[in-house]
Amino acid sequence: MRLNNVLRSFATVLIGILLIVMKDSAIHLLVRIIGVAFFVPALVSVLGIFMNKRNRLSAKDMMLSALDVCCMALGLWLIISPEMLVELLVVLLALALFCFSLFQLYKVYALRKQVKGQWRYAVVPIALVVVSVIALALPGRTVSFVIMMIGVAAVVSGLSDIVISLVADKNNTQLQK
Repeated sequence: MRLNNVLRSFATVLIGILLIVMKDSAIHLLVRIIGVAFFVPALVSVLGIFMNKRNRLSAKDMMLSALDVCCMALGLWLIISPEMLVELLVVLLALALFCFSLFQLYKVYALRKQVKGQWRYAVVPIALVVVSVIALALPGRTVSFVIMMIGVAAVVSGLSDIVISLVADKNNTQLQK
């Protein structure tokens, strides 16, 4: 089993657990983290441009600093008022879950010749596709419920990915012998 698959799966499980435990505040926390991710690099860039020892700024530096100021403003807005991005973030999380579920279905399909009864490994990815479609259909109605659903789906998805990776790794080592 490859280490990156395991780390990605454990990170998915950890994010899912955090979303379940902190379902009411998790979405606002995620939006604020995104705000910090916009603000801090832009601030460092602006400070770097203006602390440059050259006396005259080039047109490129002026454009970059204007873009950085816009990123700083967006970051501050997200930090101060995260409600603006809540529904959009739920939709983005649901889309990510949908894509990840399709990838898991592809991995199960790729195992079809190596493992008998591989259809049982497709149950979880199909259920995750259903959950992601529900989350996409109801992003603003009950954000905490949708976040909890996405959290549960992330935990199940991560654990399922670990199992699929173990089965694929086991079959690859048997095929190499």
